[in-house]
Amino acid sequence: MIEILPVVDREEEKGLLSQVKGAGPAARVLAMRERGTVLGWVALELEGDCLRILRLYAEGYDVSRQPKGEEVFILDSLMRAAASYGETFGANEIETAFPDFFGFFHARGFDQDENHAFTPMGTIVKYDYS
Repeated sequence: MIEILPVVDREEEKGLLSQVKGAGPAARVLAMRERGTVLGWVALELEGDCLRILRLYAEGYDVSRQPKGEEVFILDSLMRAAASYGETFGANEIETAFPDFFGFFHARGFDQDENHAFTPMGTIVKYDYS
């Protein structure tokens, strides 16, 4: 079973956040695991009504190339889990804090400038009450 949950081991979370440029004291990590093995993780931070994705990581993926296959699934799942987390805590927008993955985020409806990608939360978190 694959699950994406907040990292509850504070030492593990600190270790991951030490790899993230600009991670402040409010930064948190969600990890995607399958039978205890980490497949990837996302570092995020809430700033006002904005969820900032500080880093998106899939095991074995090198950002110098386009993600493929399972990498796309992992990165997409982590991005969506981060958006749900942000929406739960009142975020209305989502943005990245890095200039990578522009093609990946653009394909999911994000706009971008030279420094980051951004979109209203409703682009990712949608409700259908019908």
